[in-house]
Amino acid sequence: MTLGITGIISAYILLALLLLSINLYSKWSWPVKAATIVITSAFYVISYYSFPPLLGWPTSEYPPAQFRLISAHVSQPDKELGKEGSIYLWLTEIENMTDLPEPRAYKLEYSNELHEKIVNVKAKLDKDIAQLGEFKKPDDVFNKVDEQRRGVKSVKIEFYDLPDPLFPDKGS
Repeated sequence: MTLGITGIISAYILLALLLLSINLYSKWSWPVKAATIVITSAFYVISYYSFPPLLGWPTSEYPPAQFRLISAHVSQPDKELGKEGSIYLWLTEIENMTDLPEPRAYKLEYSNELHEKIVNVKAKLDKDIAQLGEFKKPDDVFNKVDEQRRGVKSVKIEFYDLPDPLFPDKGS
């Protein structure tokens, strides 16, 4: 049984009430009471920013150099709303072809070139053609700036069709 957000909010309220009762009825000095309030408030902020990665939101960390693409989504930029575009990839790192770890969501900055590649690769995924990919120069993926795109980070990524299995199906 998971309580989710309701459980977290309830725990925060309980901690705030405990802190309030300790501060109202204890004989601690005011500097100690103030320090407990500041420390507790700091942990509220820290935990607030710590939860999104645990909840499955896409990460902006470096993606694996070689991966299998599970799915992709493109959120185009909207100048009227001032919204920057993003490209979301759901990937599994390739360590060996028999053991694939659990997939993870990655968020990349939008670029027209990458958008075109994602449209093509999604068409293949829709036809049940599994896709492998790799980042070219993975150390520089997020550090290089493409001057023609005025600051949009360029991502060098290539997609390939998953090779056919080496052995025929047992039913054949």
